[in-house]
Amino acid sequence: MVASLGGRVVAFVEARMQSEMAGLIERHGGIPYPAPVLQEVYLRDDPEVQRLVTDVCNRDLDVVVLLTGVGTNALVVAAESMGVKDRFLSSLDELTVFARSPKPGRVLRQNKIHIDVMPPEPYTSADLMDSISGYDLHGKRLAVQAYGAPNGFLTRSLEERGATVREVTLYNWGLPEDTSPVVRMIDDLGNGGVDALAFTSQPQVRNLLAIAAQADKEAQLRDNLERLPVVIASVGPVCSGRLRDMGLRVDVEPEHVHMGNMIVALAEHFSGSGDSGTGG
Repeated sequence: MVASLGGRVVAFVEARMQSEMAGLIERHGGIPYPAPVLQEVYLRDDPEVQRLVTDVCNRDLDVVVLLTGVGTNALVVAAESMGVKDRFLSSLDELTVFARSPKPGRVLRQNKIHIDVMPPEPYTSADLMDSISGYDLHGKRLAVQAYGAPNGFLTRSLEERGATVREVTLYNWGLPEDTSPVVRMIDDLGNGGVDALAFTSQPQVRNLLAIAAQADKEAQLRDNLERLPVVIASVGPVCSGRLRDMGLRVDVEPEHVHMGNMIVALAEHFSGSGDSGTGG
């Protein structure tokens, strides 16, 4: 028997794939409650981003390490805005390319760029380092896509292998122009109107708390999540790590990192609990 969310209300803070997330929740018998906390801001005019595009075009790098699909797309968009997209793509395809997960891999394949290494699940930086253990990086010039904050572990590990590494931030996760759905969701958590809260990326955690703080509701949010039987679902270990770093627990994490797997795991969690949801 397929596990069902049983009419429970699942709040989620995903922005880019909002309709896909809502569809997954509905197909598994739940009621979606969108409260997006992110807005992508591409840094196409940033001097460091433009320098990276130029260095790729001139082949002044040996290896490019891409961590996210959004970042990979932002880099292509930056090259296009500089009028060098075709040259950039052909030059990138001649470099060594590491993709940390299928998300940057998808964008690379769409642009006919080869991938030298992609690690296995759960696609962490440690998994990536294990997967490139056979590469001689001594004296190599590497560009690493920064992801939200500097990746100290990855940069340090690459430098210990003898590489010259620079991190470049290709986009920021800004707050959405309209934060009222998030504020309303925080209130509904306290009113018992939400059964689960789902996170699909680690920047969502920081932004949710920032929006709560702006509305003078951070203490209320934390209290609701600690005191009430709201199930917190995380898409994978990177996201779970950020939740725990920010003082929040993780109740559900799928075995394999994927949005659909998270909803299935959430449905299985509720199917095993035996209680009814607010939406039923």
